[in-house]
Amino acid sequence: MFQISRLEDANVKILPENLGKPRLEAITQEIESLYIDKVIKDLGLVITLYEIVSIEGGTVYPGEGSAHFKVEFRVVVFRPFVGEIIEGTLKKADKTGLYVDIGFFSDIFVPEHLMQEPSVFDEDEQLWVWMYEDAKMFMDLEEPVRIRIQGIKFPDQPRTSDELVGRTALEGATPDGTFAPMVVMADINADGLGLISWWKQ
Repeated sequence: MFQISRLEDANVKILPENLGKPRLEAITQEIESLYIDKVIKDLGLVITLYEIVSIEGGTVYPGEGSAHFKVEFRVVVFRPFVGEIIEGTLKKADKTGLYVDIGFFSDIFVPEHLMQEPSVFDEDEQLWVWMYEDAKMFMDLEEPVRIRIQGIKFPDQPRTSDELVGRTALEGATPDGTFAPMVVMADINADGLGLISWWKQ
């Protein structure tokens, strides 16, 4: 689920008001403000700074007052691998599928064709239902759910709000109308997957 990645930023800018701090402290704070809780395309969601590897420079340009550094550092990144089983909470359902939240990341989508078969969308309840033999297994919201990772997508940033409206969940559209720069696709189509309550003895 997590991995350590090495990054380089050739222009970490320390403002004049922070130059009185120890260099490592000032640079650490700036790196954290720039990268923590941000998605790096084709890499993943940065969770925390692991270590500063090297610092070079400290150039102050005329008329500016800030110091500029080249910094190599390592970060802990959330990027689940295909086939990984994780648990979360079922937050929303619509005709296209299910939306799952794992606390620090909420852009996990289970499309309808990757649910337990057969599953149908109940228009009255606005919930998905697994038709298991003679029973109706409702996928109630706010319930713990176990999912299997199928892939990760890094959609391109939409140029306009109208372009975002026309997108699907796997293209970065979220239920609240914002853009998701990283979307995790998952399935629940196997024994032990889906609502955790289904599989309790």
